[in-house]
Amino acid sequence: MSGGGPAASEAGTRGEINYVRNPPGPGAVPLTYVTEDERQSTMVTLPGEPMWISDMRGAATSLDREGFELIRHTSTVSDFHRIEEDADIDQLYIGEMTALLQQITGAAIVIMQGGGKKRYGPKATGRLAGLTNAFPALYPHGDTTDSSAATLAQAFAAHIPGFELGKARRWAHFNMWRPITPPPQDYPLAVCDARSIRPGDGITVVAETVTRTAGAFSFDTTGYLYNPNHRWCYFRDMTPDEVIVFKTHDSDPARAHQVAHSAFLDPACPPGTPTRGSVEMRAFVVFA
Repeated sequence: MSGGGPAASEAGTRGEINYVRNPPGPGAVPLTYVTEDERQSTMVTLPGEPMWISDMRGAATSLDREGFELIRHTSTVSDFHRIEEDADIDQLYIGEMTALLQQITGAAIVIMQGGGKKRYGPKATGRLAGLTNAFPALYPHGDTTDSSAATLAQAFAAHIPGFELGKARRWAHFNMWRPITPPPQDYPLAVCDARSIRPGDGITVVAETVTRTAGAFSFDTTGYLYNPNHRWCYFRDMTPDEVIVFKTHDSDPARAHQVAHSAFLDPACPPGTPTRGSVEMRAFVVFA
């Protein structure tokens, strides 16, 4: 299905996807995305492209086919807003998400990449105070490139006793995204069916960011160029008891490789709706 319009009777909404507009030429310096001050970014994403975003509620999707699934999961965390503020809550959530990812993927090893990361829409000024890298990313991207995914995997592998990444049958990176505010969401998460992404759609974008623990650092991510055949999807009115699990890299070329994803402003969201809050976790997994 192309981005130009929905299939007959398909539920969804039309939203703007802010594709990368200024890909650098061969041999040029990669574009940058500065999370703490986007005005300093060299990447240009506006104006956005109006795309049909299919509501996938009730549809069967697969981590290995489309690259994403909606999972129902009731957490024992009583207040998600305390993530990144309370070490005990962080560890509780890490344990829950580790167990959930192992259950749904069947992976032999699951390692979370730190704790949960909260993000809030721009109207949540009180919640945003004191946080870093906390705005939703409003452009289609993947959390790694093939090269940075391999580098990250090697870093994880170094902490697994007796493990050699080169001998692993298969490994992958995942993202686990949960809204922590009730529906409707003004900035829901859109995910792109991995089967609709073609070679050449992605370019390297260097994300320059800041964390509370590591300070300033940069890493290579994938930004996506406009392709009218991209099939964008979302799950309308998600609750805090639901998680979108999606692939950010897979070493097996026969499976969904990477899911481009982006927050988008839902034009169907009623005016005055409190802005979205979410928490995401990234993970490295190894299959037996």
